[in-house]
Amino acid sequence: MNKKTSVRFVIFVSAVLIFAFLLSACGAKTPDPRLPTPFTHNPGAAFTVNIKGDDTRRMVKCTLMFEVIDEAAVNEVAQYNYAIRNAVIIALSELTLEELTTDRDLKEISQKIVTQVNGSLRSHIDLIVGAYFTDFAVA
Repeated sequence: MNKKTSVRFVIFVSAVLIFAFLLSACGAKTPDPRLPTPFTHNPGAAFTVNIKGDDTRRMVKCTLMFEVIDEAAVNEVAQYNYAIRNAVIIALSELTLEELTTDRDLKEISQKIVTQVNGSLRSHIDLIVGAYFTDFAVA
């Protein structure tokens, strides 16, 4: 073997080892079987809502995913998707630009949405346990 071939071989083996290490370190983790599988509800298309304000017309555009309490709640929540979408629109339209960009974080806003949505559903228990933004923009 000449020197040039030896260097190429060492570089190739090093690259393979680095790739194998990164693949094992960043590979998909198996879910913890002790944790329950979340039940979710997708309310559909993105929400585009005008927000409160005196100066100029501003809006927020976001998509959400809801976590529901159990499998039975998935079907019940799906029947009231129109009420869920209405509750989200009302909750977002009550916010100001300042609330969306400084004082509040998305966790507080999502909790407000959960409260508003649960209030709009015709159930004696809270079916929605979490709201998660999958997209969020203020314009």
